[in-house]
Amino acid sequence: MEAAANSTAPSLLEAFPRLHQLKRLDRGYVRRLEELQLRAREFADRHLRERALDIDRRAGEDPSYFDWDVVRAGLPHGMLGLSVPAQAGGTGGLIVHAAVVMEELCTACPGLANIFGAHALGIAPLLIDGPAHYGVLGEITAAERRGEPLLMAMAITEPDAGTDVEDIDLLARARISSHARRVPGGYALNGVKRFISNGSVARWITVTMPVDPRRPAATWTCFLVDAASDGFSVARVEHKMGQRACPAAELVFDEVFVSDERVVGRVGDGAGATLIVLAASRPPVGAIATGIARGAYERLLRWLREDPAAQGMLDRQHVQLQLAGMAEEIHLARQAYMDAATEFDLAALGGVLSHPLLRGMGLVPASVRRRSRLRRLVTSPRARDATARFLRSATSDRAITRSFGLSSLAKARGGDVAMRVTHAALEVAGLTDAPIRAELEKLWRDAKLTQIYEGTNQLNRIEVYRALVAGETMPALPGRDGDARAEEEVTA
Repeated sequence: MEAAANSTAPSLLEAFPRLHQLKRLDRGYVRRLEELQLRAREFADRHLRERALDIDRRAGEDPSYFDWDVVRAGLPHGMLGLSVPAQAGGTGGLIVHAAVVMEELCTACPGLANIFGAHALGIAPLLIDGPAHYGVLGEITAAERRGEPLLMAMAITEPDAGTDVEDIDLLARARISSHARRVPGGYALNGVKRFISNGSVARWITVTMPVDPRRPAATWTCFLVDAASDGFSVARVEHKMGQRACPAAELVFDEVFVSDERVVGRVGDGAGATLIVLAASRPPVGAIATGIARGAYERLLRWLREDPAAQGMLDRQHVQLQLAGMAEEIHLARQAYMDAATEFDLAALGGVLSHPLLRGMGLVPASVRRRSRLRRLVTSPRARDATARFLRSATSDRAITRSFGLSSLAKARGGDVAMRVTHAALEVAGLTDAPIRAELEKLWRDAKLTQIYEGTNQLNRIEVYRALVAGETMPALPGRDGDARAEEEVTA
């Protein structure tokens, strides 16, 4: 009984009581979530928790410092292949899986966890394009099996365009300075992207730019860039307040060539694709914030129970009220991100990745998928139009919009909870000189980012209003006139 009383990390069914009912209906689904939670918890306890403060200090002194050993330690646990479809050699994790994993990792260290989160974000746009980029995704999983980490990143933010590039309406008026110019065989990318997580350490980067700077929203397009390309450079790595272990870099594109095969989706479909990506990525960000809050709560409770300097504090009612409030906030934030993740997986894009056509790609040997003829086939305009038609048949703009609203709600709620809980934990701990003070201060610094990245909480609440209160339907899915529109934008 004593061991149980001292254990504050919840099991999956303790964290999500609703899963008791689901377990009766689909035992395999719940079992996989339980296995993922335990695997992530083991990785966090063995490799992240004890190194968190030291790595944070070293990255604070030198922003370019990056701990590859931690990334390599995550490979046997499948941390880089979690979001990659099984057809490309990954584990085919859903958004629910990613969110549960991120909460566990962030309880130990949000900065180190965000390395894996930013990697998954870089992968996300490729998944919307069907099998077109299974070759690159296969490289990632093959490297993971060899023990060689291959990271990804997503670059969207610019020096004069931050939150506004994450909203379709704001994008039309945003101060966009980047531009992708049509050249023989592909595009030449020019411009600067700023605050890009993993930007200085990623091998592959999904980059969004307009092909017509006069009409950024209408021509917003995603490109897959090899960081080894001529003209690509890292201008600087930011000196961050929080989540320092994951570098945020300024990236420069100077006539960086991207072949037609490396265009992600269709030209001009990037704004809607970004909305889908955010609907997928914001539940894990809510989980990041929940993990930060839980990490502060668990550390504080352990200190109150075990440190002689805190003796008697647990008997004080005001401390009990603070702890109860923390537990309440964490539990409700967790349910919000689970609702959003479940909505995306089962209602918004349910069944898309399990479609027989995509499953069939898993039967094609990797050596065949790498052949240039097959790559040209799956990245041809006809194939991409077929992918667009498939997406339209599998879901709807309204379903994506509702998912987007719930995801924005989970992200905003989680970010605020992380700040409130870490602040409350610091108040209870006071000015103690015990190690807990440094741990809580770090988590408080880490928490602030969750109110900023993936769109500020203010923008997220505007999206909640539009999607869930006003009942708007946002255009997320690719249109029907891909070939003609793409040609018009490219030659405009």
